[in-house]
Amino acid sequence: MKRIALVCLLLVVALVSLACTAPPTPTPSPTPPPPTAVPTKILPTPTLIPTPTVVPLSLNALKNAEYPSSYPAGKKAKLTNGVYEEKIPNSTAKISIKMFDLFATGDLNGDGAQDAAVILVSTTGGSGNFYDLYAVLNQIGNAKPIAWTLLGDRVKINTIAVQGSEIVVDLLTQGPKDAMANPTLAVTRKYKLQGDQLVSTTPVTPTPPVTPTRTRAPATPKPAATKTPPKPPLPKGSLVYHWNDAGIDRLSVLNVETGLITPYVVSGPVLDIAQNTNAPIGAWSPDNSKFAYIFAGTRDAPNILKVIEPTGNILSLYSSDAGGGLSSPTWSPDGNRIAFARLGGDRQAWSLIIVNADATKCTAGKFECLVKQVAGEQYRGGLMWSKQGLLALAFNTTGKNDVYTMYSNGEGVRNLTNNPADDTTPAWSPDGKQIAFASNRDGRSQIYVMNADGSGLRRVSQSPFADFSPTWSPDGKWIAFASTREGQTDIYMMDTNGMNVTRLTKTGGDHPNWSR
Repeated sequence: MKRIALVCLLLVVALVSLACTAPPTPTPSPTPPPPTAVPTKILPTPTLIPTPTVVPLSLNALKNAEYPSSYPAGKKAKLTNGVYEEKIPNSTAKISIKMFDLFATGDLNGDGAQDAAVILVSTTGGSGNFYDLYAVLNQIGNAKPIAWTLLGDRVKINTIAVQGSEIVVDLLTQGPKDAMANPTLAVTRKYKLQGDQLVSTTPVTPTPPVTPTRTRAPATPKPAATKTPPKPPLPKGSLVYHWNDAGIDRLSVLNVETGLITPYVVSGPVLDIAQNTNAPIGAWSPDNSKFAYIFAGTRDAPNILKVIEPTGNILSLYSSDAGGGLSSPTWSPDGNRIAFARLGGDRQAWSLIIVNADATKCTAGKFECLVKQVAGEQYRGGLMWSKQGLLALAFNTTGKNDVYTMYSNGEGVRNLTNNPADDTTPAWSPDGKQIAFASNRDGRSQIYVMNADGSGLRRVSQSPFADFSPTWSPDGKWIAFASTREGQTDIYMMDTNGMNVTRLTKTGGDHPNWSR
């Protein structure tokens, strides 16, 4: 037993010794060096550019914007729901400006926003309806009218569009034979915004000659830029002019020195007013003691040549047919005769007629001292007698008017302008050496002056508006004329260099005639 116990004890000791013996230590591997640190490049945080918010330009914004305008006294028109009105001082009339129904949108200045092309229609107390085109920029939904230009008086707008950055307007304007209220000439006008101006980009197509004998005159030279001439002495004398007083066509006398305006006589709707010829409807005698004028009771009624004598007595010298009319009375240098143009009642036959100023007959049973009638001639452009006895007149046969001269017996007819443009209303200077006239040869009606033989042509007025119906001051240093430059037709004067322009009337006026 003791031997067995001893064996068991030995066996246990062996097992414990085996369990406590540590395993062999492995050979350590060489430790790799730590990796070299690579510096991290820190990129700048990109700046985020905000995308601009595109705010549309609403119709309401356009109809309630403030538009620059030459018609109101403050030169601005703040529309309210598309309308602006302003009372004219010392008058029952008012200025009315309204947004036209048609407008167009598009990017006019290349900033990606939708701008607008807007038309405003303005009336200023007279018969005119003036259409102005505006470029309106979109400033985050706010309307900013930045530039404008006149499209015309009593035109008819057909369409308006923005094509690319160009504004395109299709309209009807007055042709050479159209009444102002009935335009029939279709035109397309194009404009582009350049800075703060609307610049015309309408292609100019040369006007072909009307007949083989009519050739285009060279470009009209403008006055050379020279040292400013001194202002001439202020003119004297009186101007008779036409204006419409609440529907009644009247003549008034303006004292140029004092500015005093005196009602003179009722003319009624005579031929030149009804047909908008801009030709004179009255004239002073050479000694300023008498005044000849045309009278009509109603539209299309016979036109009557009348003379107001120094006593106030009124002579009736000649009458047209009903439906016809008379135009452009002018006195002979000696004051004994009056020449004028006559349109027959059929509105086809025109003639030049001379009568005695005292209402006596030229021959037994005949009042006409001269009748000149050539088939096809239309004496619509004015007539005036010079101190040398030469008649200046404007007429046409197949196209626009030219300015002619001829002797008082109807002979020696000579074309002075020979231009496809409309040259009209010639007016002799007091010394008979120059002729002022109106022409649209440079795009709109302006005042020109030439020598009595047609040489020395020069443009005098330099206006963006229509200037017409010239008449000379008695000293020959000033020219009065009618113009639409202040939003309505009024009488102005300028010196013969086109400078010192002065507005003479403010309630409307046209057809001026200066005393001699």
